[in-house]
Amino acid sequence: MDCHNEARGKPLPYILLSAFIGANLRPNKMKAQEFFQEIEEGKILPFYYFYGPEKWLLEEALRQIKQKALNPATLDFNLAVFDAPQESAEVILDSLRVFPLNSPRRLVVIRQADTVWTKEADSYLEYFLNPNPSACAIFLGEKADLRLKFFQALEKKGAVVAFYHLPEREAGRWLRRQAEQLGYTLSPEALSLLLERVGPHLRELQGELQKLTLLTKAKKQIQEEDVLNLTDDVREETPFELSRAVGHFAMKKTFHLLRKNLQQGDSPLLLLSLVIRHLRLLRKAQELRVKGHSRREVEAKLKILPSRAEDFWQQVEKFPPAAMEEAWPLTWEADKALKSSRSDKGLILEKYLWDLFLKSKR
Repeated sequence: MDCHNEARGKPLPYILLSAFIGANLRPNKMKAQEFFQEIEEGKILPFYYFYGPEKWLLEEALRQIKQKALNPATLDFNLAVFDAPQESAEVILDSLRVFPLNSPRRLVVIRQADTVWTKEADSYLEYFLNPNPSACAIFLGEKADLRLKFFQALEKKGAVVAFYHLPEREAGRWLRRQAEQLGYTLSPEALSLLLERVGPHLRELQGELQKLTLLTKAKKQIQEEDVLNLTDDVREETPFELSRAVGHFAMKKTFHLLRKNLQQGDSPLLLLSLVIRHLRLLRKAQELRVKGHSRREVEAKLKILPSRAEDFWQQVEKFPPAAMEEAWPLTWEADKALKSSRSDKGLILEKYLWDLFLKSKR
């Protein structure tokens, strides 16, 4: 990541950042909306640890801190960027202790920061207790282990923020706003197809959108046929999405995902096992609710993540209890066939899902 390059386009407005609520959580329950609001208000903590798969959003957070913390005229004097594996903790800490020159803050960015907390954590603990009030350290990592003392010490005066991919609905709102900033609109069909083909990856969506605008200059609305003709179906689906589609009783999406999973080389037996596990969770939730357990109690017993709870309960309510009774004999037959039959295992799994949907609708 080149911290000297400004992100293209206009700053991401705070009203749009409210879409991130629930999708990005700080371990001490600070929501991403609150994090971005603090930056908007000019409140910058002494240190942050950023990680997660959504790199566009992570870079946007970094850009906004940079915009608030630094004076463009003296940026070269007050911005330092280090790659943790190539620099000692002593060099990085010395840089953090330097006071800014004609700038609100000094900003020190530490990339590949997983090395810091896995190999040099103790070196930073004293600084976390008594940081330079005019400096801001931003650690950029791939993952975090919040049980470790490095993170526990960092959180006392700083923040750990995970940037995950947005739910498709929120990604759709983001994409529509990006198109508007470029002077274009997306038809509902084009928006849906673009998300289906690319997935909720903001950087890839932005790239495909820019390609579409360059190739459709004669008109200002992007249609479904434009997406079909000018983009590729590059989205990779995790096996867990298939189970979720089954839980929503979404037949069309289920078979689309099944084809993608099989094309990616996912094992039909693995896919079936994940569907079985998911159906058992839905059934158990239904049973516990009948017994009088609250939603929170059920979520705790079944270890449902808070960020997935709303979607999980939609599946519980949507999936007919009668379908569960139909599922088990079909599942046993499909499992036996996958393990012993010489027939095409993808077709066996497809037949199982067809039977599950059709018999459940009787």
